[in-house]
This record gives sequence, C-alpha cells and structure tokens, in this order.
Amino acid sequence: MRDVLIESTRPSSVNDWLAKWGGLLFRLRSWTPIPFILILLLCGFGESSDLVTWVPGLILIVAGEALRIWGVAVIGKESRTRGSGTGRVVTHGPYAFVRNPLYLGNLLLTLGATCISELLWMLPIMLAMYLIQYIPIVLWEEQNLKQHFGQSYAAYCQRVPRWIPRWSRAESTAPQAAYQWRAAFWSERSTLCTLVVLVCLMLAKENLRHLPKYLRKHGLATASWSFSLPGR
Repeated sequence: MRDVLIESTRPSSVNDWLAKWGGLLFRLRSWTPIPFILILLLCGFGESSDLVTWVPGLILIVAGEALRIWGVAVIGKESRTRGSGTGRVVTHGPYAFVRNPLYLGNLLLTLGATCISELLWMLPIMLAMYLIQYIPIVLWEEQNLKQHFGQSYAAYCQRVPRWIPRWSRAESTAPQAAYQWRAAFWSERSTLCTLVVLVCLMLAKENLRHLPKYLRKHGLATASWSFSLPGR
C-alpha cells in the first residue's frame, strides 16, 4: 500500500495547493505536451539505434492505448471526475487494480512516444513533465470525488492504489455495468488518430535522418550514369 503511505505523509496544505493547480492543468492537459512533442519530432541530438527504441516504444504505445480503451469501456459516457451528474463510483475493470488507469495509460503513451523518437535522454524529462501535470490533476479530481461520493469513494481509495496497480483485483460489492466497447473506440477516435499521425511523423523523421547518407550513396552513382548516356 505504498500509495496510501504517500497520501498519509504528505501535508494536507501541500495537497490543497497542488489541487488548486490541478483544475487549471486539467483544462490545459491537451495542450501542455505540444512543446515536448515538437522536441521529440524535430530534435536529432543523441538518437539511439532503431531496434532498441522502436520495439519497446510501440509495445508501450499499444499497451497504453489498450488500457485507455479498457477504462473508457467501463466508464461509458459517465465521468468519474467532473460534475454532480456522475451516478456511481466505478470499481470494476481496470479500476479494480488502479484508481487512474486512463492517466496510467497516458504515461505509457508518453514513454512509448519518447522511445520511438529515439531520444532516450528525454525519458526522465518526459516523466517529470507527466508527474508535474498529473499529480495536481489527480489530487484535484480526488477532492471532487470525495465531496460528491463521500465515504464510498474514501473506502475505494483504501482498497485500490492511486498509481501503482495491485497484483490482484480489489473486491467490490458494487454492481458492474456492461462494457461499452463501441462507445470506447468512438470516444478514443481522436487519440487513435493522433497516435497514427505521430507514428507516421516519427517514421518520416527516421527516413529524413537517413536521407543524406542515401543521397551520398546513390546520388553520385546516378550522376555518373547520366553523364555516360549517349549524346552527352
């Protein structure tokens, strides 16, 4: 119960201060990664080998998006973090192992994108960016959920860790809703499209990195062949 220990030792005033920033960061969460993504796309300093980075990177991306789709399929159209219209605490599916599976999926996506950029030195920077953004967001969301659900959500927090998943599913007496896979894929359509575009741009970056070598190897041969044509 490492998360419970962390929660109990952090001063509440610090939590309150971080939670105040969480609401703002939640509204900006789609825009704050853009400068870092541009660095991954445009920077070529310190690139690692292809196989070392692309294989684990694609695995992390697939795992992260699969976790997000699983989580959204459980939630459906409801939000666990906003509004008084939320009708229940979701405690099954991935939420039986970790309280924030969607954000954990975002972490896997962030690390995967960094890997396929071949800039492994950016991994600690991206991890720090993720923590700076999502720790306040999660604290802000938890304040909202505790105010809305009270003891039922507090009991859920005691059973299920915030960040590090349990090895076994947490027991729950709450009714389990059916998985809404079609709605989940539809909800994730923009994320899926973004991932496809990002991978394509990383492939283009990879090809452009090898273009000068290709031109040096084949360009001179093409030039020599053209000068030997009849009539030249």
